Amino acid sequence: MKIAPRELIWKDFRKLQKEHDLYTSPEVEDLLFMQTIEGHSHNGDGAFEGRKFVDTTIDDIVIALGRDSFIVRSSRQLLIDEIYEYARAVMKGQKRNHLVNKKGEPLMRCPLFLEIEVDPDSVLMGLYLGGFMDDFETRKLANQKFNLNMGGGKPYLVDMHVMEKLGLDGEQLAHGDHEDKLDEYRKVGLIIDPSNVDFLKHSYIRFQYIRHKKGLGVSDDLALLVAGKLYNTSVALGAYLADAIDTLDKFSLHFFEQDVALAEEIEKNFSNLTKDDVLNFIRLIAIPEGMEEDIPDSSQRYFLEINKDAQITTLESHLRYLEGEAYPQFKIAYERVLNSDLYNYVEKILG
Repeated sequence: MKIAPRELIWKDFRKLQKEHDLYTSPEVEDLLFMQTIEGHSHNGDGAFEGRKFVDTTIDDIVIALGRDSFIVRSSRQLLIDEIYEYARAVMKGQKRNHLVNKKGEPLMRCPLFLEIEVDPDSVLMGLYLGGFMDDFETRKLANQKFNLNMGGGKPYLVDMHVMEKLGLDGEQLAHGDHEDKLDEYRKVGLIIDPSNVDFLKHSYIRFQYIRHKKGLGVSDDLALLVAGKLYNTSVALGAYLADAIDTLDKFSLHFFEQDVALAEEIEKNFSNLTKDDVLNFIRLIAIPEGMEEDIPDSSQRYFLEINKDAQITTLESHLRYLEGEAYPQFKIAYERVLNSDLYNYVEKILG
């Protein structure tokens, strides 16, 4: 299997710590950097300098950095649980006007959330929209309704030994068309039922994304911006938090898509929006064919990274735009697109 060597993982980790500052606590920054290293190892970015290790998982990175996997998973799960606690408190009627946990600490440990007053019901709307935007079954409905060609998939528990025997690797599973092979993968033991195994105790069983269908996806930047323009800034922040859950649950204590599960919970207990609203939302944030390099799709790291020249984050820039405030121009996300170009695109698609 193509797993990144320990020395390259460490080199990339130190490089990230030296060159990038995130608007969050050092602990959360480290958690997000570990996930960045996974992407770097797959794509040959950062300290990997073109060398690709497509089977590297966050588990490999945690082990290489000398961390305890259970503690790292628990730390990530805590951040998810705090978002759940906030949402459930609002569904029970509590007026939670700041995005903080029970101790008054900001969600995702982002100090910005101490300053912003939100409408809690609107945050739920954003969690609902954002929770379903990456759900492939929901995307298929959007494809049918609007004649789109979005791809997608979901993470599964995968036996890496079986994967190797089948001649597959992480890159093939993540980027191919596998929807018609899923039953076969279950039969041969590649995909494992999470109820039948304690995946925390078996290092060869990993959380691996398997693409069902090739095609373009959605932009998390557009999700935040469109939610804010269609509704309000609090909805935008809810969509942001849904993406945070989607990021963190890739290496957590639970084996299910926790962003989707929370959206379903909100759907049962809070009825301000409908599935048709979700489908229209997905239509607007879908990346059009041929515009993959023009539409940025920020990860949590990119949302929270402080631009050295502008001295603000992408998240803050988006919020300033939504509030009609002045914002500095700078390039955002992996795609390095000017924030102002993205805002012009939003104005165009929303008319």
